[in-house]
Amino acid sequence: MASQWRRDNDDGPADRSPHFFKIILSNAVQEGKLRIPDKFVQKFGVDLSDMAFLTIPNGRKWKVKLTQHAGGVWFQNGWSEFASSHGVAVGHLLVFKYEGNSQFDVLIFDATATEIDSTLDDELQVHRIEDDESDDSSVEIIKHFYRGEGLGSAHPKEDGGVAKNLVIANAFKSENSLFTVIMRPSYVNGKDRASLPQDIINYLPRDGFTKDYTKASILPVKLQIVDRLWPVKLYIYERSGGSSCVVSAGWSAFVRENSLQVGDVCVFELIMRDGVVLNVHIFKLED
Repeated sequence: MASQWRRDNDDGPADRSPHFFKIILSNAVQEGKLRIPDKFVQKFGVDLSDMAFLTIPNGRKWKVKLTQHAGGVWFQNGWSEFASSHGVAVGHLLVFKYEGNSQFDVLIFDATATEIDSTLDDELQVHRIEDDESDDSSVEIIKHFYRGEGLGSAHPKEDGGVAKNLVIANAFKSENSLFTVIMRPSYVNGKDRASLPQDIINYLPRDGFTKDYTKASILPVKLQIVDRLWPVKLYIYERSGGSSCVVSAGWSAFVRENSLQVGDVCVFELIMRDGVVLNVHIFKLED
């Protein structure tokens, strides 16, 4: 789907509206709140009220309360409803475009860096929260934060580094097909498997697949970094909702031996040479 943030015309100036990125980590899901970057608040906090409006590309608008605690400003009351209604999960990337007056346009990308489509509602809706859901936030608290009071220490391991890595990864160019994946907790600490973007199926050879008892189609491939190869298997599952592609049977060894961690961005470059080889370019999240 075409981004609503393109230029008005090819010759016109680029959109200068301020943006910030957030990678969804487990605490944002578990605690039901999302921290706004400190630098953004320091620069634009004077313009923020205690209510924010989040608008997704289909025009639907959500009302979320802003709170200040732990030395930061957060999307809180109403955030969990917004996240669950749009399937926001760990590893997803959200891009917030600030339109002023506490109004944010939001784009949501899944863990494969693909924008999540949203179905157009028959009429625009505003998700409301009760006015008596009060807490310790207010317009004045936000303004005090802007003036530098109570800034505190930076949030441990800010996720802005992931967003930066994702931008760099998406700028990587090759004549071969590329597929981007953000390392999620289950890819690093869970089972010996990780999901690849569904589109990769269209580029795989038709022969060489076998079947197993799970009714998956299996293709042996190799993951390559420089001159080293790791043998793995791709499992293609056909479901009513569409196909899925999972790399397994050797994935955990690749993760361990390359010290992959949650938030790292991997670009898989498909190379056809003596079978299928995925040349992996890793963009590490800095500590």
